[in-house]
Amino acid sequence: MSSISERFLAGLLFAAGLLGLSVTSQAATIVADFNGDGKIDTATITAASGAISIARGGGGTTSYSVPVNWLTISAVEANGVAGYEFVVTYAGTTVWIVDDRIRATRLYLATPAGAGRVIYFSEMNGVTGNEVTFINNDGTVWVIDDRARKTRLYNVPAIGSGGGPRYVKIAEFNGAVGNEIMFSYVDGTSYVVDDRLHATRAYFYFTNGGAPTYANVDGVAGLEAIFAYTFGPVWIVDRTRSILYR
Repeated sequence: MSSISERFLAGLLFAAGLLGLSVTSQAATIVADFNGDGKIDTATITAASGAISIARGGGGTTSYSVPVNWLTISAVEANGVAGYEFVVTYAGTTVWIVDDRIRATRLYLATPAGAGRVIYFSEMNGVTGNEVTFINNDGTVWVIDDRARKTRLYNVPAIGSGGGPRYVKIAEFNGAVGNEIMFSYVDGTSYVVDDRLHATRAYFYFTNGGAPTYANVDGVAGLEAIFAYTFGPVWIVDRTRSILYR
């Protein structure tokens, strides 16, 4: 099966968990290469018991158990080594990762779902493997780096700061490997979370307060954020840590 099909099946189950559909209360199946041997495996997940059973394409079966009542379960390449891992989240603070390649489970902590969190899977730090990122309404950003077995916390202004909505974009802004997260506010402030450098950068500029657009307008690696202003567009060029009035 192609990687597209694998991602579709994984994404389908993930979305169903987010929406609270019936898949969260019965057995469901994800098809992908979980142990990194290049062969397609079939995982059966039973939400009522927390059981995960993987029938390996190369023969044999492995079994795991995670706490019941999970909120989402996704197949993600999280640690930079061949083979998908399961990322299991709950309404509370626990996040479990099931790693069939080494037959292990790992526990991480993040903010609870009640914090208005949104979960993203993206390569954030420039090292192979997708990080699990929780973006919360209160301005906290948790990044689970399963490859390094670490969790990192960043802080930006909460939703509503500056008197309006918060615009969020995950993309390659600084021209170096690894995506950044840009948070922009209607009062003319933006913050970039750069997990590769374990840093947060702030920008202050004039704007009419509308949503930014994002494009590579200077022809050099990395997107620019473009804001409308009375006297012309304003660019944030994170690669050079600069603001340009055009």
